[in-house]
Amino acid sequence: MKDNNIYTYDIAAIILAYLRDEIDEEDQRKLEEWLKKSESHQVLLSRIRDEKMQYEDIRKILSYNANSAWLLVRQKATRKRRKRMFAIYRVAASIVVVLGVSAMLWMRKDKPVEIEIADVATITPGRPVAKLTVASGMVYHLDSLNQVELTSSLAENNGKEVVFKDRQEGDGIGEIKYNKIEIPRGGEYKIILSDGTRVYLNSQTELRFPESFANSEQRLVYLSGEAYFEVAKNPSKPFIVKCEDYAVKVLGTTFNVNSYENEEVSKTTLATGKIEIDMAGKRKVLKPGQQVVIKDGEMNVKEVDVEVYTTWMYENFRFQSESIQEIMTKLSRWYVMDVFYVNESVKNYHFTGYLPRYAQITDVLELLSLTTNIEFDVKGKTVSVMEK
Repeated sequence: MKDNNIYTYDIAAIILAYLRDEIDEEDQRKLEEWLKKSESHQVLLSRIRDEKMQYEDIRKILSYNANSAWLLVRQKATRKRRKRMFAIYRVAASIVVVLGVSAMLWMRKDKPVEIEIADVATITPGRPVAKLTVASGMVYHLDSLNQVELTSSLAENNGKEVVFKDRQEGDGIGEIKYNKIEIPRGGEYKIILSDGTRVYLNSQTELRFPESFANSEQRLVYLSGEAYFEVAKNPSKPFIVKCEDYAVKVLGTTFNVNSYENEEVSKTTLATGKIEIDMAGKRKVLKPGQQVVIKDGEMNVKEVDVEVYTTWMYENFRFQSESIQEIMTKLSRWYVMDVFYVNESVKNYHFTGYLPRYAQITDVLELLSLTTNIEFDVKGKTVSVMEK
């Protein structure tokens, strides 16, 4: 949902700029519009600016029982589930991010978090970047290219999203030419396939897809990595995502696939519609709100909070009782960094909450350090994780 074209997530970043006296005219205007919308917005900003209130909020955050509170929020939210992220989640995310930033600013004044940092300029958040290899073998770097003319389609590109459009009508089954789009570590990209299916591609992901679906009986793509699909409906041509060990078959739906070749566990999460998972003849049909977890040749279906797995492409990472090892694996792809664990035991610490996706790595690590019993040492592109 939008608030005068201002996403609630954006407000957290705007308030941070305001607190640092780095706000520009456009963001100042957005902030004023947001403040006029509700008296509660004015109260929130006043609370953030008040150092005594910040101290109280920090005390509450640090003594917060995240797991118990999360269960309560989840129970309430389940009764009002919608296709997109709930307003309650967005507001909660904004408050957590803003208060978390306030906590960092306050802690820096008197009690800086113990985190050794040396030469972190090389660790930066990810950005839209992708390499397209077409059927002819030609290679294009999409972050610096506007348009690609292919045999049977036209690819329009704006540096963040590439759109494929058919230039011919299908006349039966013919040769299918496959293109490949690769997202490196520290990258992300969006692609709209020739049938209208929208795909969000995460870091270190590869998608092979037909240049055109016009002359095929099905819409078959190959995925390694993580992608969120919004599949265009076409009952006569099922859409199939083929991963290393299994395939996901749909007609028209939205779902997320996480299947990295170097990880033991693969997860497919259904947001809307219906999908079928086929692994060597074993089949599972998912309903919205369900996730299939594939590990050691076994498929297990469970109920999950879909938002945790289907909103990674937005402003914040969201974690629900995930281990530090899982979190650092995701951060390492996004920030293109190496992770070293000084103590094996730190891998088993867990975190529930939001981390800003486009923030500096130092801020992200400080938020983790504030809410867990771990600390970090950053040197060049290597982050060492240890117990406090």
